[in-house]
Amino acid sequence: MAQKNAVIPQRVISLSPIITETIYLLNAQDLLVANTSYCNVPDEAQFKEKIGSVIQMNVEKIISLRPDLVIASPLSREKQIKILSNQKIKVMRIENPQTFPQMCDITMRIGKVTGRADAAGKIIERAKNEVEAIKLKTAHLPKKKVFIQIGMKPLHSANKDTFINEYINYGGGINIAENEKSGIYSREKVLKENPDVILIATMGTSKKAGEIEKQRWMKFKFLNAAKKNQIYVLDPELILSPTPVTFAKGLKQVLSLIHPNACVTPGADLKK
Repeated sequence: MAQKNAVIPQRVISLSPIITETIYLLNAQDLLVANTSYCNVPDEAQFKEKIGSVIQMNVEKIISLRPDLVIASPLSREKQIKILSNQKIKVMRIENPQTFPQMCDITMRIGKVTGRADAAGKIIERAKNEVEAIKLKTAHLPKKKVFIQIGMKPLHSANKDTFINEYINYGGGINIAENEKSGIYSREKVLKENPDVILIATMGTSKKAGEIEKQRWMKFKFLNAAKKNQIYVLDPELILSPTPVTFAKGLKQVLSLIHPNACVTPGADLKK
């Protein structure tokens, strides 16, 4: 719930795509006066005033827009944040979510500060219900070995304690990279582990690049994923920058690829 007598900011600036997307999710976009050049989800976010990139903002422009709240990300530069604070501009820091529970916490934090705590609570509850329905569905399904590729040069995946790992575990799979110390993973290791399913979601590259990577994997005819034609290119905007809502949607997509015959209808919002 919103704090009693709390002053709701009327001029908010977002310094990252996940913050911007969350503001729109909460239907608080009328408070948003500017965001970064990388903020393009939803489409309307592209038409907000731009204050630079995620890592290099135009401090003078931000000050000229007279915000009463700037919501910063871990990539926001400390020196620039300090300048804003010295100008008596309120700055709230938001961490990049590493897990689904963290996504829910961030949504609630932004909901509270924008006076949309009730909306945040409903969004979180619905997303949790959808995720739990999928976890119940996959609890007794056979666990398939899965590799998810989120970078190409070098090859990157995700280890445990990440929402990427949660996609696989909740979707009825075993992440072959979950016990790695870092996200860097070799092609040789993938071939040795011989996953049943390979998912490709590489941020910052075109869908064509993903399709080329898929064909590269398909050349290894002995791979179970290649033999069964279970190598898929995913939408990185959906998979790699999730809110609680997009995580639930992404999870349904991952489930449909790991276990195509598993039918889950936990809510109307879970549509491909």
